Amino acid sequence: MLPRKCQALAFLFFLILTLPLVASAQWRFDPVSTKLKWNDQETLFLAGGGWGYYTSGLRWTHDLRWRNHPSPSTPLYYKSELRRRIEQDWWLGAAGRYALAPTCDFRWFQVELEKTQTKPVALSLWGEGEWRRVTAGTTLEDYDQQIVGARLRWRLVPRLYWKGEWNREWKTYPTHRKSSMKTALSNELTWQVSPHTFLGRWAESTRIYPDNAWENYYHRSFRLEWNWNISQKALWTANCRYNWQSRGSGKEGRQVSFTGSLEYPYPSNTKWIWLVSAAKATDSYVLLPEEETEQPPVDCRLGLRFQGFSPPLIIRAELFCAWEEQVTGGWLLRLQSRTGPIGWTLGLAPRGGFYPTEEKGYWIEAKYYLD
Repeated sequence: MLPRKCQALAFLFFLILTLPLVASAQWRFDPVSTKLKWNDQETLFLAGGGWGYYTSGLRWTHDLRWRNHPSPSTPLYYKSELRRRIEQDWWLGAAGRYALAPTCDFRWFQVELEKTQTKPVALSLWGEGEWRRVTAGTTLEDYDQQIVGARLRWRLVPRLYWKGEWNREWKTYPTHRKSSMKTALSNELTWQVSPHTFLGRWAESTRIYPDNAWENYYHRSFRLEWNWNISQKALWTANCRYNWQSRGSGKEGRQVSFTGSLEYPYPSNTKWIWLVSAAKATDSYVLLPEEETEQPPVDCRLGLRFQGFSPPLIIRAELFCAWEEQVTGGWLLRLQSRTGPIGWTLGLAPRGGFYPTEEKGYWIEAKYYLD
């Protein structure tokens, strides 16, 4: 295997070779972006850009990301993706990524066959693999990961849709007790009855460690969502979840949560959103990667979000309070604008936002649009 420095030079050489092709009229540039962010722990600088070749039946894109403090979870990377139409709404795609961190590097590859239009069935079949290789003297280990999956979306009647997904993952480490196999299955049903939309989702997953049964787990979740267009202006959304998990140690955990939002635009070019959430979990409940990103925290929260457009600014502001054992609160402000080819975003969120997945810290981001 080539040393990491040689691999990085090879990828850079590939980038240089593709740049002369930009002379074609069908090549387009993504904006060049830079971002400076600071919080209580560190100061981060990120930069990136991309370019692509687009026709009615072919898409070839390239993305490059750099940061001053890369890590195994947030590495530098170059990614290239190719999608080609093979017949009407059937597409064949392939993608690859090389990522680099101080103690390891990653190679990722994916192939996919997809039928995009639901008339009446949309289909996706894919397989992917990722290989991590670490340098000597680190506590990390190499791993090989392979995933195969299938997704089917079926329009049963004009306003009733079903979506099902299955995937299986194999992850192998040199230390066999860390190796595992995971199987995941989900079913989702969406029913549109104007002015209401109802969604129900059931999902389960199992991860098996052949040499370490203590770490095995089984996870099951149910979700119900209701969207109600009260009028041409107001929108109500309610989301209820129930999660249950069982681990090889014999412990079981449960979590019940509710999230609701009421959206009302007033006056023109502005929008007010009232937010509420509550969740309760047992002490043995552990948050797993299978769970959705906007999972509410285990407490009660109230929030008010304002979104407005006042040329040339797009404004988003948020106030929230939370209480479990004690009452806490926070605020968020994001300003966004574009003048000619230059766009910028200013973010102030010392404690994040209403959802715990909101970005925390202070940042300024600039983009230069080349097209």
